[in-house]
Amino acid sequence: MDNLFQRLDLNLLRVFDVLMQTRNVTRTAERLNLSQSTVSHALGRLRQTLNDPLFVMTRKEMRPTHRAQALAAPVRQALALLEQGVRQSAGFDPASSVRTFRLAVPSSIEHGVVPQLVELLYARAPGCRLAVSELVNSDYEDTLARAELDLVVSFAGADHLSERLLTDIWFHNPMVCLSVKNSGLADVLSPAELVSWSHVSTSNWGHNQTLVESWLSEQGLARHIGVWVPSFEALPRLLATGRYLAMVPELIGRDLCYYYPLQAHNLSEPLHSTYVLAQHPLTEFDPALVWFRGLLKEAGGQ
Repeated sequence: MDNLFQRLDLNLLRVFDVLMQTRNVTRTAERLNLSQSTVSHALGRLRQTLNDPLFVMTRKEMRPTHRAQALAAPVRQALALLEQGVRQSAGFDPASSVRTFRLAVPSSIEHGVVPQLVELLYARAPGCRLAVSELVNSDYEDTLARAELDLVVSFAGADHLSERLLTDIWFHNPMVCLSVKNSGLADVLSPAELVSWSHVSTSNWGHNQTLVESWLSEQGLARHIGVWVPSFEALPRLLATGRYLAMVPELIGRDLCYYYPLQAHNLSEPLHSTYVLAQHPLTEFDPALVWFRGLLKEAGGQ
């Protein structure tokens, strides 16, 4: 076993790790900036050393064997720990860094916080970039372990993130009700007043709308949904008809009321949406992410 381990050098493990992600020699070569023949040769050495084909060619992709699947997580974790150690020893200088920070966020954060985050990043780390993707119903453990994402913004109590991820509260934001200006509604609305109108639901999958439904259900009430939309894009024009209300986080309501003829109403019983930051334990002490989390706290008003 010792002799076997000695034959597995770092370059072979890097090739194996990327092959597990791409399932394709050409894409692996492109990602590692190597020739296809170099990747094929590395795969051959791996197969010979481990006495296993590791990847079997099918019509669409190279499918990993059981041995490859068993190796995937330990290899990824080992490479991530090594990368983390190198980064820690090098430190992080935001003024000179050209790192790309990768986030998955719900649409409310994309709309209400990301612009402020971009401005902070531009002022403090002008060479860094931000890549934002939409939050989906995933546990995100593998994606974060492979460093395809750095952090995930989700909701407290959403119950979709892996329990093995590190999570902590980012900030709380009250829910408000939006209506067209001059709707005649009071500044503070009771649950009974809310359900007397038809509503626009601003997410086909998301926690904020579920939070509202659960809150009303506890009081024996249910609202009528007239329109489901996947984001906030169409909300101003839909509310302008005067037929609908919409429940949104206050950070969204504040911006929409500034740019459009809408008004926000508080609730007679406070209801808050709580956002959490999720990160893989492998990157907990990455100095760049320690710094970036501080930037996020600032952007979230903490």
